[in-house]
Amino acid sequence: MLDSNPIPTRPAPAGERPGGPALAVRRWALVAAPALAGLCAVVAAAADPAAGRDGAALVVAYAENPGPLQVKSVAYHFSYALWGVTALWLALLVRRRGAWTADLALLLAFLGATSVPGFLVVDFYDSAIGQTVGLDGDARIQELLAGMWGMSLLQTTGVAGLLLCLPVAALAGWRAGFLTWWAPAGVTLGIFGGFMLVGATVPGALVMTAGFAVLSVDLARSAGRWDPPPAAA
Repeated sequence: MLDSNPIPTRPAPAGERPGGPALAVRRWALVAAPALAGLCAVVAAAADPAAGRDGAALVVAYAENPGPLQVKSVAYHFSYALWGVTALWLALLVRRRGAWTADLALLLAFLGATSVPGFLVVDFYDSAIGQTVGLDGDARIQELLAGMWGMSLLQTTGVAGLLLCLPVAALAGWRAGFLTWWAPAGVTLGIFGGFMLVGATVPGALVMTAGFAVLSVDLARSAGRWDPPPAAA
């Protein structure tokens, strides 16, 4: 049988957290991830050559400014990736109370983290298409894409998953008892008050970063409640 000879493990020395420095790096990476996601969004919004624009004005701005566009797209890519990974990580910490909420967060984070960060590659195509075939060619391509149900499905599920995964994961952490109520409140206000209401601009990204920083601070303050305890003597 596969489990007839379990691999022996060496208990951690008394007073030492299991995993030692390796888990310490992982622990503080989780603490930092929400704040870093927000800061990446600030960089992206500041670099965006078409912030607040849409339609033809956006296509022209992207075609004429490929350098700033690349900074914007790369920064948003890592912002969304960190955002989704934080939700996955948080949900996996929930074991008992709040487990069903954590399961929902895992599903949402899977949908968001596997889709939205990759959407940013479209910006590079928009810039190249605008430089090559101009506004009319770009409009025709966008029209064809809009008629593809697969594109709409990926966008709808991916964006919905990303927007909801972190508030739901933080809610699961609160229900599990290792986060305070202001962690889910902070990320919810940051996402929907900053990113959605104010918009994908520097002020909106700053509001989102403030909300995400609330989660980072709460994770740092409550590490003893979600981190493995020191080994007994």
